[in-house]
Amino acid sequence: MEEGYARALWKVIHAGTPAHKAVQALTETLKSHGRLALSPRIAKAFARIAERESAREGAVLTVAREKDERHAHAEAKKVLADMGVEVQDLKTEVDDTLIGGWRLEGRGTLIDASFKKHLLDIFSSVTGA
Repeated sequence: MEEGYARALWKVIHAGTPAHKAVQALTETLKSHGRLALSPRIAKAFARIAERESAREGAVLTVAREKDERHAHAEAKKVLADMGVEVQDLKTEVDDTLIGGWRLEGRGTLIDASFKKHLLDIFSSVTGA
């Protein structure tokens, strides 16, 4: 039941209704039907929907260090255009296990231009693993 409320809330907000007004209207509806206790579960379901939708619609650019971000944006610009991802939908994260380079993940695509990948490829070819 909470999943249905969460989906409805997502659709209303995605259609352009301000989030605070949509949540307020949902709270009033729940209160009038005596289902206000569902609110925490609706919030969790809404968070799952938002995470799923952002993974489907957006993209994540992972860089090794913060100072690499600008260079990675420049290199990934064409890939972003091909994916149909707007720069404002791009989320940037720092992962120090990459050593250097960047990874772009989103909309079912993974572009790995990290040093870690290249080093693992070399390791695999040398060891035969």
